[in-house]
Amino acid sequence: MQADNRLLVDSVHLEFGRLQVLQSAFITARTGRVTGVLGRNGCGKSCLFKCIMGGIKPQNIFIRFNDELETDYAHIGRRIKYLPQNVFLPANMTLGEAFALYGVDYDGLVGFDNKFHTYQRMTCGRLSGGEVRIAEMYLILNSEAEFCILDEPFSNVAPKHVEMMQELIQVHKATKGIIISDHMYESVMGITDDLFLLRDGYTFPIKTREDLAHHGYIHC
Repeated sequence: MQADNRLLVDSVHLEFGRLQVLQSAFITARTGRVTGVLGRNGCGKSCLFKCIMGGIKPQNIFIRFNDELETDYAHIGRRIKYLPQNVFLPANMTLGEAFALYGVDYDGLVGFDNKFHTYQRMTCGRLSGGEVRIAEMYLILNSEAEFCILDEPFSNVAPKHVEMMQELIQVHKATKGIIISDHMYESVMGITDDLFLLRDGYTFPIKTREDLAHHGYIHC
């Protein structure tokens, strides 16, 4: 039976000079569930994720796994894997080389979508942006980490590739706790079990579209 792992990140405070980016922000995640983080462009979603991963040092943050406080970012980096907002695989690296580097079986990707059978020796720079993002997401989701953070993976991706990534997320949430962000709520609400809105540096739990309207994020 898959372990029921829980992640709680709370009391996140980040400021740059007089600019308050995050103020007591928090998110939770759990094995078998997808947590969505919505927010307008520039609201601090990526900053929140980078605070969790140690890429940005906030003024305050608490990270707990199964109620146990963790402060060692080396340990956090093993338990959480992060898909950044921008493509991270080098354009001159072949997909086969990338999968070998990350220790992930390439045949699994072919099993997910057979067209990748002919892409193994192709460099990432020759693939479409959506194809590269699918491959990158597959690498992150097939890591040994308990939790995966996906930072706006649907941005600038064709709808057919968005659907494929949504399918990947649904398949892998059985063994992972997945956190995904986006500024387009339609792409996220249909696949999330728990949802938060980041606004003015604070996070707000969201249960319905009406909650988003209440916070001025959409118009019903």
